[in-house]
This record gives sequence, structure tokens and C-alpha cells, in this order.
Amino acid sequence: MDVTDLTDGAVALAHRWLAATSAGETDAERRTTGRLAALVGDPDGLELALRFVDRVARPEDVRVAAAELAALRPWTRAAGSFLGPVDRAMLLAGTAVAPVLPHVVVPAARARLRQLVGHLVADAGPGLARHVASLRSQGFRLNLNLLGEAVLGEQEATARLARVRALVERDDVDYVSVKVSSVASQLSTWDTAGSRDRVVDRLRPLYLTALEHGTFLNLDMEEYRDLQLTTAVFAELLADHALHGAEMGIVLQAYLPDAQAALDELTDLARRRRAAGGARIKIRLVKGANLAMEQVEAELHGWPQAPYPDKPSVDAAYVRLLDRAMDPARTADVRVGVASHNVFHLALAHLLAEARGVQDDVDVEMLQGMAPAQARAVQETVGREVLLYTPVVARDDFDVAISYLVRRLEENAAEQNFLHALFAGGHGGGDGIAAQEKAFLASVEGSAVVDPTPRRRPRPAVDLESPGEPGFTNAPDTDPAVEESRRWAAELLTRRVEAPAAVPVHSEAAADAVVGRAAAVAAA
Repeated sequence: MDVTDLTDGAVALAHRWLAATSAGETDAERRTTGRLAALVGDPDGLELALRFVDRVARPEDVRVAAAELAALRPWTRAAGSFLGPVDRAMLLAGTAVAPVLPHVVVPAARARLRQLVGHLVADAGPGLARHVASLRSQGFRLNLNLLGEAVLGEQEATARLARVRALVERDDVDYVSVKVSSVASQLSTWDTAGSRDRVVDRLRPLYLTALEHGTFLNLDMEEYRDLQLTTAVFAELLADHALHGAEMGIVLQAYLPDAQAALDELTDLARRRRAAGGARIKIRLVKGANLAMEQVEAELHGWPQAPYPDKPSVDAAYVRLLDRAMDPARTADVRVGVASHNVFHLALAHLLAEARGVQDDVDVEMLQGMAPAQARAVQETVGREVLLYTPVVARDDFDVAISYLVRRLEENAAEQNFLHALFAGGHGGGDGIAAQEKAFLASVEGSAVVDPTPRRRPRPAVDLESPGEPGFTNAPDTDPAVEESRRWAAELLTRRVEAPAAVPVHSEAAADAVVGRAAAVAAA
């Protein structure tokens, strides 16, 4: 069955899900949707939200946070678009009083933020058990991800790994995600093999613990530079005989053209593992949510950005990955996770899985709290548990949730994204949903032609401009995320470097001759 044969059915199913989402919303969910709709529709409101999350919730010093809160006073008028009258009054009062009573106002403001975003981020404390039980009672499974940025030191890495292990050992947890950058510090992209070995040494005991407790572990990733390291770590763990019976998962991001080759490589590894009597693997397919940082890194180093340059290409690549992954010849060895809130792509994946008879090998995954009524509508149709990607953070470490919340706000604000259309245009239709339907049809057509060639390649030789020519452009840095660059650097290290032989000067005339030649060159 070709994906192009399923577009009409996918569009019809998507609209049924949208109608069911609208009809199935609770009053609390409708209020949350209303706030998000107002937020994404008001640039000033979004700016206020980002400034509050980044500048008030993040600083360790409450006096710094209080000063930043006071600086938001010119923006408080924008709060009327998405905050109720009580919250608006509290914000206005807080901007005035914060510099005088920082130790009172700032904790109160942060506590209110936690309440407002509590549906997006789970508390790692005693409330986690209730949270898990509540969602499980509704028929959902949870993929728990302990939030935190890349660790900077070994003490922090050890502490983070211990917290992940605590999640894995819980009786009410059966699915946990972890990034390689969160379990070992100072990883070097130049030394993929050495970094791989360090990470495997850290992760192997965690995987043995997960195998003992029946917990599924998923290797997550965000940055392009971690792609080859993460797949190398995954390959080493797959080859470990002690872990032969453990099902393992890994994420691939469709906005990276490299994902197609990675999918094929991982599928080959899974086939060899299964042929040797090992367990299946799972590949979770996402579109990617780290575009802003990838663009910054590319700009700083003079590289092309690793992800596709436009949203239509990302969507087309996602459809192509779904098409390739949902092949019965592959799903015997590789389970597929379809992670998206775009109901058009979810509907296509569902119908494609049914048409090819692999529906039992496909999981639907969505973000916790982002559109719960939509998740319920999808779950009712697919007839299986929908996985909810659930960020977890300790109450005292809420600042580590900031980057996650900012990404969610950016997603909601980007007009090309489905969630923006969902919140801004309503569940039942509107111009935004119509545009998303059109974009979906284009993504199916484009899936046959989107280019899977990696955008980051070895640095070409650069011809230096002659001295005195106008203008200046830095040569791009050598990119260690490119395998050819790492091989080149490794080969350089093996070369024997001979120091140039010194030519002794034994007379004043010889010294004058050397100085004269240097002066002539300088004057040329």
C-alpha cells in the first residue's frame, strides 16, 4: 500500500479526531486551550511569557529574579490576552513589590508558574505516584524523561544517573528516556569512540537494572552532534550479550536528513540481533525540536544548519521515514513509535499500519498535557495505549524545566506548526487547520523527492583572498560531527612532526643578509 493512496482517508480521520477533541474537552482543558490560543495570537503576550519563564524562574539569586520581575512592568498590559483578572492583578502587584520583598514575591511567582504549567511537567516528588496512577487509569502509558541540560561535571553526571536509576526502579514506571549527554560530562565530538566507551560504561549498569525491573529504556537526543555518538552507544549496548533479552529504544529526528541512513543502519543492527536470538528494538520517530539551537551553532561556526532549511521538507522527510519504517519486513525486528500531535500525520500512520498489517508493531506517542482531549480521541480509534512523553522535574530543580517550556512556547507560536493551528484556529477547523491539511498533502507528495543527503559535509579547501582585497570572511570551522573530519584529525595525530632544522648564523654579514631579506619582504 502506497502512502499516496491513503491521503483522503487520513484527512477524513483527522477531521473526525478534531471534532472529537472539541467535543471531549473538559472545562479545565478548555480554559487552558483558551489561554494558549490567546498567547499564540499575541506577540507581546508571548514575549512576556518567555521573559518571565527565562528571567524570573531561572536565576538562582532571588534578588536578580526580583529585578527582572520588576522590569516586566511595561509588559503587563499584554498579560490581559492570556491571564485571568486575578493573575493579572498578582503580576502587576509583583512587579511593584518584588524589589522590596524579593524573598516573598519571587517564590510566590515561581509557585504560580508551576501551577500554570503543571499539566506539562510532572513533579518528581511524592506527587509522581498519583500522577502516573491517574493517567494509567485513563488507559495511557508514560514515557518519563528526567529533565536537565547537558551535565558539566562528573559529580553532576553521577547525581543525574542516580535519579534516572531511581525512576527505573519504581514499580509504577515501565518506560524511561535518557540522553547520553546527561550521564557523562565533557563528551568530545572529536573522540566519538572514547566518548562512546565512557557512556556505555555508565549506561550498562542502568540497562541491567532496567532489564531486572522490566523497564523499557529509550535513548533520547536533541543535538545533531550527538547523533553518531548516540547510535554508536546504542550499537554497543545491542551487542552486549548480557542485554540480549532487553528491548531497547532510540529516537530519530526527521528534520535531520541523516535520519534515513540512520534508520537503515539501525534496522540492520536489529536484524542481526534478532537472528542471534535477541530482542527487538524500537525506533521513535519525531520531527525534531532543537532547531533554534542548531541554527545558532551553525551561524557561530560558519556551517550549514544540520536540519532541513524549511518546514515542508521536514514534514516530507517524516512521511518518508514512516513509509520506510512501517514495512512488514522491518517491523519483525523494529517496533515503531510515531510521535506527533499533527493529526493528519497520525491518521496517515494509523491507516498505513492497518493497511500493511503492522498495527500491533506501532505505538502512537504524544506530549503530556499539550492536548489531552486530542490524545483521548486518538486512543479511542487506535484501540491501544497511547504513550505520553512526560517530562519529570524535582520541585527544587524547576529551573531545569525552563528550556523545555521555552521550546513548547516556541512551537505553539510558530504558525507553520500544527499545535499553533490547533490552539489558534480551534479544533473543528479554521484557516489554520485548512493550511495544515494542505501542508499535509504536500508532505505526502514531497516524501518521494525530499533529499536525504546530510547537509553537513567535510569542510572544503578555502582559497585565501589576496592581501589588500576589500572584505573579510572567516573560514568555517572544521566540523567534528562529520565522520570524515574526525578521520582527518585522527590521521594528523599519527604523523611524525619534524621540527625545521635551524640554520646557524656565524657572522655579522650573514645576520645583516637575513634582516635585509625580511625587510624586503615587509616592504613588498
